[in-house]
Amino acid sequence: MSVKENVELPEAFSKELRSLLEGLLQRDIDKRLGCKGRGADEVKDHAFFAGIDWQQVYLQKYAPPLIPPRGEVNAADAFDIGSFDEEDTKGIKLTEADQDLYKNFPLVISERWQAEVAETVFETINNEADKVEHKRKAKQKLKFDADEKESDCILHGYIKKLGGPFASAWQTRYAKLYPNRLELHPESGSTKPELIFMDQIEEVSAELVHVKSEQCIVIRSRDAKIVLTNPDEIGLKEWALSLRSAHKCSLELLGSMAKKAGKIYGTERDAASAANAATANNRNNPFIARNANGN
Repeated sequence: MSVKENVELPEAFSKELRSLLEGLLQRDIDKRLGCKGRGADEVKDHAFFAGIDWQQVYLQKYAPPLIPPRGEVNAADAFDIGSFDEEDTKGIKLTEADQDLYKNFPLVISERWQAEVAETVFETINNEADKVEHKRKAKQKLKFDADEKESDCILHGYIKKLGGPFASAWQTRYAKLYPNRLELHPESGSTKPELIFMDQIEEVSAELVHVKSEQCIVIRSRDAKIVLTNPDEIGLKEWALSLRSAHKCSLELLGSMAKKAGKIYGTERDAASAANAATANNRNNPFIARNANGN
């Protein structure tokens, strides 16, 4: 409304409402309702608000006379709503007095808006957390790459192990596979890694096994069962293949070493001599011969 135009109020307005609006729209500030020296009390004491308990208003006990429909905007189109770009708002700063004024104001928005705000906030937070996690893992991977550059490490990288209380939680580990052992390093790096030696392993599952809604590698040792998984399916299959291959090579190597030890220390010859002697003894024993013939 232009300050030069006369105020015209509908005839349907009550005398009290007309008086209130005329008082608020006075061009002369000194005559305007609320500007005569008593501030907001002048408005609250007006006849239009007769019967209003302002303490109940403060406590929000009154039901609102009008509740706008959810999901609707009281505007002809989106262009009537206005812009809230950074250029329009970056110069606005809330003082401590503003903070004290607004801190007791409850925020009430529709469920749809709440969901949108929550999704936006969580997405932003998760993206930032993922960036930090990727940087940390990349840094740790570079360290392990440097450590294992000249070693006999077959495969290394992040993997998840089923552990915790009652073996019910997935724990992230940095795994390093060597020909004779599997090392599982905690993320903190402050504690010693868990070592699983190949000669202690009885079986590496031939196929991936479904455990707790995840495709897993199951390693059975003499004392325990180790369950490993990886969100990357290709990476998981690479781990499974490398573990089975390392276990097989380890068994073959141990078998070969046992044969060599037998030849060096005579245990193989002694075993053969004992077997020959037992056979000869059986032939000379009539009772054993009869039993063998079924008589």
